[in-house]
Amino acid sequence: MAAWFHNIDSPPMHFAVGMLCSGALWLCVLLVRPRWWLVMPLVMTAGGIWAEGPDIPMAAKYYPSIPGTQWISDQALSTTLHGEWANLFFFHGWLDRSGAGGADRGMAVIIAVYVFWTLVLTVYAHRLRRLRHDAEVGPRREDPAT
Repeated sequence: MAAWFHNIDSPPMHFAVGMLCSGALWLCVLLVRPRWWLVMPLVMTAGGIWAEGPDIPMAAKYYPSIPGTQWISDQALSTTLHGEWANLFFFHGWLDRSGAGGADRGMAVIIAVYVFWTLVLTVYAHRLRRLRHDAEVGPRREDPAT
């Protein structure tokens, strides 16, 4: 591993913080466009990937056969992204300096968020199926004889 990457267990925590921050920002969009809540998991995943931005040069060093990795794995780019620009990637620099990037905690947050949205989308799909059924057959009525 490269010596400048001192907190190797932090990528899951960076991804988790990126997911939560982008989700919080997307909630503001949902106030204006409430029907867009279905794309929340995609937005949160994109936020997690964005939060990994400063670590891309470090990862690119391990894949020299991919075109463009010589430019991406440049030490100057890595220093810039981990320096003054790091907090633009959802507090990446702060997490690196704080040492709060635990892989176990990060993975727990990621799994909890994905399980939550899987449940939400499952309930939504069930509700849509029920509404479609009610529109075709009519609403369910209780049998008055019982």
